[in-house]
Amino acid sequence: MRVLNVLMQNYIGGPQIRAVSVAKGLLDKGVETVICAPASDENPLKDYATKNGLEFESIFMPSLREFKGIKDVFINLIWILSIPLTIIHAVMIIKRRNIDLVHVNGILNFQATIAAYICNKKVVWHLMSSLYPAIIIRVMMPIIKKIADEIIVIAKGLAEYYMGASDEYTLIYEPVDLEVFNRNHISKDEIESLRSSLGLSPEDTVGVCVANINPVKGYEYLLRAVAKAVDTAPRFKFLIVGDVPASQKEYFKRLLELVKSLKIEDQVLFLGRMDNIAEILAVSDFFVLSSIAEGTPISIIEAMAMGKPIIATDVGAINEQVIHGRNGFLVPPASWEKLGDKIIEMVLNEDLRNSMGRESIKLVKKFSLDKCLEKHLKVYMS
Repeated sequence: MRVLNVLMQNYIGGPQIRAVSVAKGLLDKGVETVICAPASDENPLKDYATKNGLEFESIFMPSLREFKGIKDVFINLIWILSIPLTIIHAVMIIKRRNIDLVHVNGILNFQATIAAYICNKKVVWHLMSSLYPAIIIRVMMPIIKKIADEIIVIAKGLAEYYMGASDEYTLIYEPVDLEVFNRNHISKDEIESLRSSLGLSPEDTVGVCVANINPVKGYEYLLRAVAKAVDTAPRFKFLIVGDVPASQKEYFKRLLELVKSLKIEDQVLFLGRMDNIAEILAVSDFFVLSSIAEGTPISIIEAMAMGKPIIATDVGAINEQVIHGRNGFLVPPASWEKLGDKIIEMVLNEDLRNSMGRESIKLVKKFSLDKCLEKHLKVYMS
């Protein structure tokens, strides 16, 4: 079987990591996957996919933008006008690559599904985020139910968000490779060496966030919360790991200005995109995610697998990953004061960090990559 797995962004984020991990894991089960994403001058997903032994195909798919000004009107108009060309290109890819099944990610990722419908190929539609307004859900879900042979949803809470009381879906949690993200595989000497290379002292308590630089991740609230914590715990340091997509250069610039105005330049380290995420998590004491919309972030379950307590906003289906008071804390989105309070509590209480970290390891088992592979294979072969 040959699968075309289509993503709407070509940077490395949760859906991209999952698509590549699943595709790589299914190779020895007779499923060959072509990872497909929009063409651009910089394409980190192409490098990531090919490095993992997968085929990659660029597709003509201009980006869709959230409306913030007149410029975005023109960008979205281009996206609308490009739809027929994207469908034609997808048809060409399906035929040239001898594709049997098209797997698309995201509620608005419909061009390749229309191409699959034209080519009489099976369609799997993967729904992920709580980002979209109700009008988008009402418009798109009847189309999805009409075209898709299978609908995958990444959490029970998101199934209700997209489909109400309907049970016409397959639940597949986002996966983590428990062999790669295993704290027992990283020695104490390795941790001490990496901490030293990052300028962290043994006395520092370290928080970390792994997420691409994007307004939906709520970084401005996170930075204000960190500043509040630093006032109470000056030996607190915070690591931010994530790529800066070309579309977010201005946002990143504003974040740097905010760091300077909050006077936390010495406490916050922007590390950019890193390949050694397990090691970065190992040197950290707890994980924080301040998103204003989400699905079930892979970064959270990676941190859980490394035995880290979690502080996260209660959005999307994060409450299916983080059990408040057990393996971490949930706070309202866009509330930097409450986020700061929980960071302070975590910084000041080592016993709490240790106990919640142990609970994370217990809870993460249901998100294993093996279970995810098994369910994907069943969907593909049904």
